[in-house]
Amino acid sequence: MPRSQTHPLHRHETLRFPKDFLWGAATSSHQVEGWNEHNDWWEWEKRVGSIARGERSGRSADHYHHYEHDFDLAKQLNLGAYRLSLEWSRLEPHKNGWDRHEVEHYQNVLCALKARGFKVMLTLMHFTLPQWVAEEGGWENLATVKYFERYAEFAVKNFGPYVDFWVTVNEPLIAVTLGYLRGRWPPGKKSLLGAFQTFLNLTRAHKRVYHLIHQLLDKEKRSAVMKIMGVGGKRGAVCVVRPPRQVQVGVAHNIVSVSAYRKHSLVDSLFARLSDFLWNHLFISMTRRTHDFLGVNYYFHQRLKREKGKFFRSLVDVYREETRETSDIGWEIFPQGISEALLDLSAEYPKIPIYITENGIATVNDDKRSRFIVSYIKEIYHAIQAGVDVRGYFYWSLIDNFEWEKGFSPRFGLIEIDYKTLRRRVRPAARVYAAIAKENGLPHELLRFIGHGVAPTEFL
Repeated sequence: MPRSQTHPLHRHETLRFPKDFLWGAATSSHQVEGWNEHNDWWEWEKRVGSIARGERSGRSADHYHHYEHDFDLAKQLNLGAYRLSLEWSRLEPHKNGWDRHEVEHYQNVLCALKARGFKVMLTLMHFTLPQWVAEEGGWENLATVKYFERYAEFAVKNFGPYVDFWVTVNEPLIAVTLGYLRGRWPPGKKSLLGAFQTFLNLTRAHKRVYHLIHQLLDKEKRSAVMKIMGVGGKRGAVCVVRPPRQVQVGVAHNIVSVSAYRKHSLVDSLFARLSDFLWNHLFISMTRRTHDFLGVNYYFHQRLKREKGKFFRSLVDVYREETRETSDIGWEIFPQGISEALLDLSAEYPKIPIYITENGIATVNDDKRSRFIVSYIKEIYHAIQAGVDVRGYFYWSLIDNFEWEKGFSPRFGLIEIDYKTLRRRVRPAARVYAAIAKENGLPHELLRFIGHGVAPTEFL
């Protein structure tokens, strides 16, 4: 007797997401464009030992010249939104010296996105600074706030009509921690004073630019329909742009789910709460009333553990002891952490909508990537059902990229890059994500990926 008759397959309806939920992917300029020769990271990469295996970003994925093809592939994956960043150092390679050729380039990039019907989320600063800004002290220098505000004004005036969402800065606490406390990123310092000054200046920069963008764009008639001709593009594309009725400005914040290893220890629990506040709430609290949305970059879960003779240690060693499943770069796969983080944020900031601005996995095992995507999106679904106002999800990343100090080894992309030939190949996990985007939800068949090791081809 056939198996289907003896054991009927249990089915239920697709787990539907809200109408107009945005399904997208994200990249950042320095990680994918190639040849960003005028920023602080380009100089940092020259230092021996700064990047794994001595790698340098070089031409990276050469997205600078392949963006139209990459956007076509994103469109084929049923995506309707795209997050990217401007490279400040391309636009202003020298102080007060704007590069009109690069302005036209980014206008063509944004026009290509709008011509394909994408909602655009544009990040003004994704870690990198022009080298001339870095030489003047970077974010430790209060003048950088003024420079950043001037750059933001230039960006709004040149690219405003194309943009649906503005992200001022990406992961400010990561920039502070790795650049000024651990010394692993530019400028490579270990200075509490430098970290404090940088944090304050980043909060000032976000607040000023938030008000600036609203001041410049709120005056316009948001219902206007504009046709914009790509300037100098290969296709001379014409974009039909419908600026959003409301200007949306926020920040992309690295959110960490935090818990105590010994949950009944008062000391451990208090330290976990302090860690949660510093990582997840301090920047938002310091910049209250300047967030039209909260951008959540979610990768990490921390369980804090005390040891004799030490203060606290966090998750990494604990994971190794327990042999938990991780990505290729040792980041724990912990789907329920994202729903916990979303519920926490929603409780603290109930009137602010949330977008998952980054979430992804570095792996060469594409079945693992498929299970990751399904399991994390399922947790987001549950958070929405619990009342969290999540309005979009951007997988990190659309294509393989230069992963900062880890170099090219981590493979985050929905689309694989052969760095020798620059050939693009859509991974099977991307087809899984495309099915979710098409359905605007999780079909029951896809839930088999969670914990059962079902290959994507069995569904697709």
